[in-house]
Amino acid sequence: MKNKLFVIIDAMALAYKAYFAFISRPLSTKKGEPTSAVYGFMTQLLKVLENHKPDYIAVAFDSKEKTFRHEKYEAYKSSREEMPEDMVPQLERIKQIIASLKMPVYILPGYEADDIIGTAVKKAEKLGLESLAITPDKDYFQLITDKIKIVRPGKSNDEVIIYDKKKVIDELGFEPKYMIDYLALVGDSSDDIPGVPGIGPKTAVPLIQQFGTIENIYNNIDKIEKESIRKKLIENKEKAFLSKELATIHTEVPLDFDFEKAKFEKPDFETLRQIFIELEFKSLYSKLLEIYGNSEILKTNLEVEKITEQVSFVKDDVDYKLVNNQNDLDELVKHLKNSKEFVFDTETDGLKPFEIKLAGVSFCTEPKKAFFIPIEPHENTGLFSNSDRKAIPISEFVKKFKSVFEDKSIRKICQNGKYDIAVLRHQNISVKNFYFDTMLASYVLDPDQKHNMDDLAQKYLNYKPIPLSDLIGTKQDPTKIFDVDIKVLSNYSAEDADITFRLYKKLDEELKKEKIEKVAYDIEFPLVPVLESMEFEGIKIDTEALQQQSKDLELLMENYAQRIYQLAGKEFNINSTKQLQEILFEKLKLSTGRKTKTGFSTDARSLENLRGEHEIIDIILNYRQVAKLKSTYTDSLPNLINPKTGRIHTSFNQTGASTGRLSSIDPNLQNIPIRTDLGKEIRKAFIPRDRNHLILSADYSQIELRIMASICEDETLMKAFINGEDIHRSTAALVFNVKPEDVTPDMRRKAKEVNFGILYGIGPFGLKTRLGIPQTHAKEIIDTYFRTFKKVKDFMDDSILKAKEKGYAETLYGRRRYLKNINSNNRVVRQFEERVAINMPIQGTAADMIKLAMIKIHNELEKKKYKTKMVLQVHDELVFDAHKSEIDELKPIIKKIMEEAFPLKVPVVADIGVGENWLDAH
Repeated sequence: MKNKLFVIIDAMALAYKAYFAFISRPLSTKKGEPTSAVYGFMTQLLKVLENHKPDYIAVAFDSKEKTFRHEKYEAYKSSREEMPEDMVPQLERIKQIIASLKMPVYILPGYEADDIIGTAVKKAEKLGLESLAITPDKDYFQLITDKIKIVRPGKSNDEVIIYDKKKVIDELGFEPKYMIDYLALVGDSSDDIPGVPGIGPKTAVPLIQQFGTIENIYNNIDKIEKESIRKKLIENKEKAFLSKELATIHTEVPLDFDFEKAKFEKPDFETLRQIFIELEFKSLYSKLLEIYGNSEILKTNLEVEKITEQVSFVKDDVDYKLVNNQNDLDELVKHLKNSKEFVFDTETDGLKPFEIKLAGVSFCTEPKKAFFIPIEPHENTGLFSNSDRKAIPISEFVKKFKSVFEDKSIRKICQNGKYDIAVLRHQNISVKNFYFDTMLASYVLDPDQKHNMDDLAQKYLNYKPIPLSDLIGTKQDPTKIFDVDIKVLSNYSAEDADITFRLYKKLDEELKKEKIEKVAYDIEFPLVPVLESMEFEGIKIDTEALQQQSKDLELLMENYAQRIYQLAGKEFNINSTKQLQEILFEKLKLSTGRKTKTGFSTDARSLENLRGEHEIIDIILNYRQVAKLKSTYTDSLPNLINPKTGRIHTSFNQTGASTGRLSSIDPNLQNIPIRTDLGKEIRKAFIPRDRNHLILSADYSQIELRIMASICEDETLMKAFINGEDIHRSTAALVFNVKPEDVTPDMRRKAKEVNFGILYGIGPFGLKTRLGIPQTHAKEIIDTYFRTFKKVKDFMDDSILKAKEKGYAETLYGRRRYLKNINSNNRVVRQFEERVAINMPIQGTAADMIKLAMIKIHNELEKKKYKTKMVLQVHDELVFDAHKSEIDELKPIIKKIMEEAFPLKVPVVADIGVGENWLDAH
């Protein structure tokens, strides 16, 4: 007979884990209530309930009071930051939900949740129960026995991983009971448990494997062969034993735990329903009902039916038609030609338009009514002649629908339309009059929310679409699309088209209500075919030049490595964080900065702060830059060349940056460094497509400073631009106290950093680090800057005040970025959003400006049928494969369009260059 199961949850740890899992894109309701921690907590809890069906369940919280560990060691958890302000209401929500789930909560002053859980699971073990402790913390491993297991959240939000004895041994190399001895050696930075300085996991594990406990290690200290390890252990014996005491979970605390009160029972559905509606957790509520509805506790589902809302596909509620005969096909063509607009969605066996096969296309012209046409990518003898799928041959589909897609009088609507347009282009269909993209509408409404169709459907329509995993499995292998039952595929694709149509109506309404439809209709939607065209064209790469650069970088890396070894006094793995920490902070005794779980940080920002302390820092940073250039570009770019076209086809992402800027992947062209000579060399490998073309580069000059001058209307700044002065040169003369004519290129480069650094909130310490000057001088520069450009400071202060009032920052064109924490009491969080409030109007307006220019230039090239193609966009620059016969005619046209795309109160300047490669053209 199977033992009964007891589950206990480390609520605070699970909530924190969930909160930080969403930190880059926090979740919130339409009213602005933060929900990241609540959503993550409930997702994990429901997953555990679904998978394990406990007989008993309880929740443990940490108490606010200091514990016995603080009394033992004053620094215990001392470096932990104050709880984020927006976590407080979320913890209250979690407690509210737990109460409605009728799960008992245990809090014990002077003890942590660890001790409550440890005591509870040991008591359960004595009663013959199996136990699962739900927590992200590894220190719980010490509790694991044959009857006690630990459940930890995985990398994805709904993944859970079970740790038993075997998994701990496989993963860590020792039995769970030795976890406290392991922590005694390596410490735990998250709890400020010191451990033995200089002993990391690689040293600790063999010690544990050989000796087991800390006590046994010290009883056999003479048997440790390596003198340096023995010395560290002897010198830090007191810390080791203190650390073990701090890491040990107490399992006999004075806790009156009653398993009768912890019995898993039916929750308060009505209260939960109201809470989940307020939190906009419709899909989670549906999951909760499903879990409890299948439980033995609920003998009837009548109560569930009363409160269940329609949230997913029901065949009888919609009219989805599988078009698999000649008559229906002709009727659909006729219907679409008589429509003023339609949604279309393609089904393919992959994600790369150059490589995929088309499996079908769905259409929708009104809510809850859609059509799906299965397509056979290979030719066969006639229409719908494939006996297995009854699919139309691709050639027949093109013949019948090409005129529909290319009819300029019919508006086309998609979710992520750039992909669908690309798919059809490869079938020789050119989509005309692309009108609306639901993904981009979502992005315009709130760039920081999720933009995929499933999330939008749940948020705006309270609807949960059929998951793709239902068709092709959880691994989501798209090549299996042709194996899917045709009726299943039809419902799935038709639903996509239908939901996209419903979202189109809802999001169009939202855009108008918020009065930001101009950003969508003037910029984002018209940009879709422009970017698709650029991706299709691609750009040629000089592979021989890249191979030579790779060899040069390899040699340079080796030279830097030898110098690093010389300065360190030994050879070590430069790419190993642990070994680098030992060299910098133990051997060379450099200043320690931010602490991570594995020790003091050696990331780029931390090393930048150490510049000037030791020569090794500059060499390490140089080594890393060279290594990144080599791996990311010189070695990788040749592998990205498409064998069909011989060119690289980067993928532009319109929703990747909250400011409105474009990003790109495969390759990421936005990150090619242009300030260094090595970075510039990479651009030399980007070349024209053939001998009849050259590379033409059009680059906005100092555009963000011009935008800032136009917004703040500072007389000195505006005058400099109106008179055609180089603002960076003028600033350099001020910073370095020289005449403008004596400013060197390096001085100008540094002055550029001053201009943008001060603008985005850099302080004296940051400026000191960037420029390598004394902090007092850095402060003088900042003070002088604000005295010279008086209205710049006013603009910065005013931007913050407006954002605090409105809750968002916006560009001159009206693009918004919401700042949910701009009024937070948490200084770090607030100051970050204050910097965003200053940055967004400037960087976002620059993004709007170049996008408007791209649309106008693309339309001009199309209208006059130029052979020249726009192929790249990188920050404030556009790159063209320019036909030699058209260059003289196009240069003034491109320059004029860019400079007039969005007029400012100061002149806008676009510099045009032409060359045999991208570097020469820039």
